Amino acid sequence: MEKEELIKKAEEFVGKVNKQLPGIIELEFRGLYEGGIFVAREKGEVGAKKRYALIDYQGSLEIRGFETVRRDWCTLAKEIQRKVLITILKEKNPAKAVELVRETIKRIKERKVLLEDLIIYEQITRPLSQYEQIGPHVKAAKKALARGRLIGEGMVIGFIIVKGSGSISDRAEPAEDVKLEDYDPEYYISHQILPAAMRVLKALGISEEDVLKGKIQADLKKFFST
Repeated sequence: MEKEELIKKAEEFVGKVNKQLPGIIELEFRGLYEGGIFVAREKGEVGAKKRYALIDYQGSLEIRGFETVRRDWCTLAKEIQRKVLITILKEKNPAKAVELVRETIKRIKERKVLLEDLIIYEQITRPLSQYEQIGPHVKAAKKALARGRLIGEGMVIGFIIVKGSGSISDRAEPAEDVKLEDYDPEYYISHQILPAAMRVLKALGISEEDVLKGKIQADLKKFFST
């Protein structure tokens, strides 16, 4: 069936349903999509109840619930997740998606990334003295304050996790104080790149081990049926 005919039938269906719906309730036809992926929230997981990505016939993505639309993930993690989504939805090529993740991991290990792409942003929502749990952004803000910078409620703090001992919070440094040789590759691989990519790849039955070893399941055709 041609796209124009599909759209017409969808609009007709919406029209019929809306005539039967009570009050102000209304069904909306949002568009025709070439492909989509829906990821259920895992047991014990907090965050978005709905997590999906749709791609239309012009290549535009509609994303909900994934890290690519969240501020508290670094740019590199959001970019790789978006590339994985496009590669799977548009090109239907999970092997290429896995390779993109592996290339990104390699660049992180070799420090061939832009420092600004590793910055994580979070907002200071209260006076620093009122925080009972000291997260990485609070720790970084306290360091910035101790170094003579103005830090106040409502400010957005950019920080990078660096090498060294101690907790992740202890190793959070204000972004402006970090050099390329300082960041912790293992943190960014294990806590940013892999989790963001696996949100998508796991739905296709691809494991983290598959990604790290460069192997994927041979039969993924069932996910790309038309």
